[in-house]
Parts: sequence; C-alpha cells; structure tokens
Amino acid sequence: MNKRMNDEKIKTLDVLVDAMEIIENARSIKDLSPDERLELEKTAVLLRNIERSIIRLKTEQMLSEIAKDALLLNKLAEKIERKAQKLAGVARAIEKAAKVVELFVQIASKTISGGML
Repeated sequence: MNKRMNDEKIKTLDVLVDAMEIIENARSIKDLSPDERLELEKTAVLLRNIERSIIRLKTEQMLSEIAKDALLLNKLAEKIERKAQKLAGVARAIEKAAKVVELFVQIASKTISGGML
C-alpha cells in the first residue's frame, strides 16, 4: 500500500472513531425516543462495519461496499437530523464521516486502478 493510501486510511479511521464516540455519547441522552435510539444504533453498527472494512481493505469489491455504506450514512444522518434537533450535532458528525469515507473510496479506487495497490 502506498504512503498516500495509508495516510488516507489512517485519517479516515480517525474520523470514523470520532463519529463513533459522538454517537456513543449521544446514546446516553436520557430523553431519546426508542426510534432515535434505534437510528443511533444502526449508525454505530454501520460505522463499525466501515471501520472493519477499511482495516481489511483488499479489493475493489470492498470499495464498492464502503461506497454504498457511505451513501447509507448520509441518509441516516439526514433522518436523525429530521427526527430530533437535539441530535443535530450527531448528524453533522455522521455527515463528516460519510464525506471522509467517500473521499477515501475515491482515492483508493484511483490507487487500485493505477496499479499502485
């Protein structure tokens, strides 16, 4: 793996970990509805799956899955933000993670197609 790819992988993982911490903290809010808790749980699971995929990144198929997950992250962020203003900060963290994941997929795809990975 080239240095740029490795650097992007590390940056992406850092942002994902930050987003997971924010979500974990948000899950402790006492007055969340069951639906809000469920959306946070779905998002936490998705972020953990993306994290694991990036760590094990080996093929273009993995990138395709990560790209789909990034789109889903954006949708979950929008849904969380619509449902509860008190979770707007959580939604912004999820959106930031999704954007970083999308950038990672673009860079990794270019690296793979250029034969550098």
